[in-house]
Amino acid sequence: MKYLFLFIPIALLFLVNSCAGLPSASPVGMQTALAQTLTAMSWTAMPSPTFNAYIPDMINWLNNDLAAVSPLGRTLDAEYHVIDISFRNISNSADLSFRVEVNCLCMNGDKCCLPERTFVMILEALNRNANTTLFQVPARVSEVMVICRNQQTKMQVGAISASWQDVQAYLRKQLSGDQLGVRATQIAAP
Repeated sequence: MKYLFLFIPIALLFLVNSCAGLPSASPVGMQTALAQTLTAMSWTAMPSPTFNAYIPDMINWLNNDLAAVSPLGRTLDAEYHVIDISFRNISNSADLSFRVEVNCLCMNGDKCCLPERTFVMILEALNRNANTTLFQVPARVSEVMVICRNQQTKMQVGAISASWQDVQAYLRKQLSGDQLGVRATQIAAP
């Protein structure tokens, strides 16, 4: 990905330079076109109403935690990689859904990517980073949804949901894993 960002400006300069020999190209027109191209490249989208500046940081520390916690599991069982975190509006409510989308890759080629296992991996990573999690998740969140995707087929395997109130209690050691496990439900992710 880093090389792509290096390639794009070089390709644009090559393209602009190759157009310089055309009879209709003028130096003023070329400067205008180059300025417009640079302006378009530096433009950033406006954040959505549910934008959270911590999302890139959350994805990063979750992936670092998942990679560091069990090299043996990652080698023999499955590798988990958070691909997206979003805070989406829940229909007919002012509340948000904290969605974590995870790619799963089975190392033995079998069907080990299960929504339940993925939910456990993510919740344990959130638990190991409880203070950071509690600080970075917005106050309007009312549910946590972990979506498992098969990395090879890119298809959704399934999703598990739990109330944010229960997850917060689990992170604060006020709710046991047994209690949270009973309260979590398998759902079809929207």
